[in-house]
Amino acid sequence: MDKPNIAEMIIQYEKDKDMTDTQFAFESHLSVERVHNLKSGDYEPTADELKTVKEYIKLHQ
Repeated sequence: MDKPNIAEMIIQYEKDKDMTDTQFAFESHLSVERVHNLKSGDYEPTADELKTVKEYIKLHQ
């Protein structure tokens, strides 16, 4: 996984934006279940999921 890892990226972004998992999922076009799995660290993101999260965060910083 990339450093910082995807879970840390999502958690920090949600914290900075005062955002829930549901809001993040809706706006990034991922399912809430995927967001929960990614944040748990038990789930390895697909290349598409990693790209989607990184692009979303980069565009909305």
